[in-house]
Parts: sequence; C-alpha cells; structure tokens
Amino acid sequence: MNQTGDVSAITFHRGVEREALRVSRTDGKISQAAHPSALGSALTHPSITTDYSEALMEFITGVHDSVEGVIDELNDIHLYTNRVLDSMDECLWPGSMPCALSSNEEVPIAYFGESNSGQLKRIYREGLSNRYGRIMQCIAGMHYNFSFSDEFWHFLADLRGANIDTPDALQAFKSQQYFALIRNFRRKSWMLSLLFGASPAIDASFLEQKPSKLAPLDERTWGGQSATSLRMSDIGYQNKAQDGLFVCYNEVDTYINTIKGALRTPYPAYEQIGVKVDGDYKQLSHNILQIENEYYSDIRPKRVTQSGEHPSAALQKRGVEYIEIRIMDLDPTSPIGMQPETLYFLDTFLMCCMLHGDTPLDADECQQLRKTQQEIATHGRELDSQFDFGFGPVALRDKASELLAHMQEIAQFLAERTGNKAYVESLEVQQNKLTHLETLPSAHVLQLCEQFGSYQAAMLSIGKAQQAAWLGQSMSPELEQKFKQWAEDSITQQAHIEASDDVDFDTFLKHYMQPQ
Repeated sequence: MNQTGDVSAITFHRGVEREALRVSRTDGKISQAAHPSALGSALTHPSITTDYSEALMEFITGVHDSVEGVIDELNDIHLYTNRVLDSMDECLWPGSMPCALSSNEEVPIAYFGESNSGQLKRIYREGLSNRYGRIMQCIAGMHYNFSFSDEFWHFLADLRGANIDTPDALQAFKSQQYFALIRNFRRKSWMLSLLFGASPAIDASFLEQKPSKLAPLDERTWGGQSATSLRMSDIGYQNKAQDGLFVCYNEVDTYINTIKGALRTPYPAYEQIGVKVDGDYKQLSHNILQIENEYYSDIRPKRVTQSGEHPSAALQKRGVEYIEIRIMDLDPTSPIGMQPETLYFLDTFLMCCMLHGDTPLDADECQQLRKTQQEIATHGRELDSQFDFGFGPVALRDKASELLAHMQEIAQFLAERTGNKAYVESLEVQQNKLTHLETLPSAHVLQLCEQFGSYQAAMLSIGKAQQAAWLGQSMSPELEQKFKQWAEDSITQQAHIEASDDVDFDTFLKHYMQPQ
C-alpha cells in the first residue's frame, strides 16, 4: 500500500446502536410492560430508547475515537439496565431473531408520549405493523456508525491528488468518497454475514409456514444447517414493495432522488389500508415509503438532522457526515451483543472499502449482489460451493480468502499508523474461522440449539446467565446517579416538548410530510 500522506496517525470515530428484546425470565415471552420509568423517556433519553416495540430496547453510545470507549459505554448501559430489568423479573433476549410469539397482537408498539413528534413515531410504527406485521419488526441487530477523522481526509486527498483547501471542497470530497465506500461495501458485505452471521435458526412461531430452505431442528425450531444470517435473508426483513426499488448510490443527488421518488410513489396495497380511517391513523402515507428510514438497506449515508429536518434534506444541504452499517447480527454469546475484535475488523473492512476504488454500481450488479448475499445468508457455510459475485461462479472459500488477504495489508497499515495491534489480531481471528468452521457464530448458535433443545430454550438460558453475571458486578454510586439523573431529565424534557406543541397533530403531520 502506498503510504504517502502527511499524517502520523489515523483516527476513526464510531458509535454503536444495540437492539434487544425485553422478555420474561420465567417463560421467555416478550414483555407486555411499558418502557420502565427508571430508564427515562424513550423519546428523549440520550442512551436508552425503544425501537419498533415497547419491548424492543435500543442502547445508543456516543461517538468515540477508540473501540474500547464504545465497549466501556455499552458495558455501563447494560450494567444499569439489567438492574432495572431484574426488578421486573425480565432479562434481555440475546439473539437477533425473536423469542416465541403467538401473534402480532402480542407485540406492543412503542409509545413515545403525546407530543406531535411522539405521535409521529408511533403512527409510523402503526404503519409498519399494517404493512409488514409486528413479528418481523422484532428482529434485532447491531448498527455501527462510523466516520473518518479530518486527518484521514487530508491523508486520502493527498493520496489521490484532490484539492480540499476550502470547507466546501472538503465536504464534497467526503461525500464523494463515502458513496464510493458504500458501493464497495455493497459488493463485499456478504463477508460480514459469513463471518459474523449468528441467526441460522428461528422459533417456528416466526413464520406461518416452514420455508423449503429450512429444516426442523426440533419440535419448535427451524434452521438452516449451513445458514449464516437468516435475519439478512428473505426470511428476515421482507418487503415486497421495495423489491423493485433501485436506490442509486453513484452520487449524493441520485441517491436522494431515488429515495424521494419512493416517498412520492403510491403503492396499491398500502392505498387499500388507508391513512386516516374513522379518525385513527393507520400509517403516515400510502406511498412505498412512509419516511426515509423505512428503506431497508445494509448501509446508509447519514447526516445529523436538525429539528423537523428530513434525512435527505440534511444530506443535500450539508453532505455525508458518517455511515451507518446495519448488516450485523447480535452475537448472543456476548453480554453486550458484540465482541471488541468485531469492531476492529469492521474498521479494517470499511477502510478496505474506502481504498478499493470508485466504480459506479448499476441496477443489474445490485440485483446480482443481493441474490448472492441472500444465498450466503441461507447456506454460506458451504465454503466450497460456487457463488456468483458478478463475474461468474467462484468458490466461496477462495473469494473469502482473497478478500481477507487484501485486508491483511490494510490491517498492518492501520496497526503501524495507530500503534494498535488489535487490527491485525482481529483479522487473524476471522481468518481462523475459514479453516475452523465450528468457530463461526452461526455454527455455534446451532450447537447451542442442540445443547438446550430449542432456539427458544438456548436464548433464554443465555440471557438469564448474562443477566446474572451483570448483577454480580458492582456499580459505582456515581454511575448509578448519572443514569438516574438522565432518566429524570429525559422525562422532564418529554413533558416540556408536549407542553410546547402549538399546532394540532393533523397540521403538524401535513407540514412534516411536505417535500424538503
């Protein structure tokens, strides 16, 4: 690798969002209790909120310039949260695929209060319920938010001979390069399902009928013997309305235009649902997308939004600020859902995607890549099988080995520039998986299902054991007081927002849904 550039160290900024269901410790059923008041307001708390369901927790870290900073903050959040859940006889479900669910109605939709912004969040989720069903929305994962430091951008600009002397030129360069990274990520993201996929099995209640690609593992578990991530397959997030939606990642403007097109395009099945029926909102709109975040993608370009601002408007005005990786399954054997070496590997992987080149991505290539990714999600542990990555069939083992070998040089480069050997060590862990398939998380989850008798029993047992370990740790009075204060402040902030609304919800929604 060419190591030109006047920079002594490369710094990454990263943060994590970890999702997890709250379940009863007694029987592993999804919690029917409201979001605990001891954890504050889900609308305004800085670290602890809910996702789709009242029972689907989401833990959000701040931005850190070290992997250890992310891990430490996640540990603190889990340490406090598990004490609150213990008082409710609940624990966190450690798997990405949900617990046993008897019906959609068993899943409580998240509540964010009576403010206009809180109602918007809830009605959006009502729309998801009416469009896709609630059970699918209980799937959990880990999102990795990632950006490069200014030192890196000057290093890369020097490497590529780009002029970034003005703030506008620097931001234009950032946006262009982030989109190049995104295109290369979509070409390589199958690797993350192979190495980190941890959802090869589901409880039989997740689907009405067993798909032909799955086999009964026991009386209540369906699985794929060589599956890696059913969460990322067509068994996981299913959205027929988006199947024909080609979102163009070649430029910021083309990306925004295709997303906006989906926000304006009616979909017949959603028109039949209606928007406001007998005085109650069923969804925010009858278009392909209600809001931009409804578009399911394994990676997104992001920019922090201002109050009332749409994500695409923020991108158009101020460019890409960071990227959000959404493909990662939870690691059920980790009490925080992920291993530190996974985050180091992601840093190296994203650096690889950034340096790979800047080739446009057309609809045909996207379709082929999606097909291959789903094949690897359902039988990716067949390493000697042939898969088509757009250039004809090739053995998966060969393709994976080639990519890891390329990453080896980048990991060594990062280790030298940062003084941190963890980049090289994390890659060695992943290389070992290709020769010891039993160490793949997906293989380990199947072993756990067999050991405990079912997916349901395995995940509940692990969740209870992890909570017991958290409860066995001491927590400083200062940390406890910090979370209690955050909870109180967030409840006060929610009340202030509710008191500050000066228009009714119909007026608010009409204004919010206007194109920006």
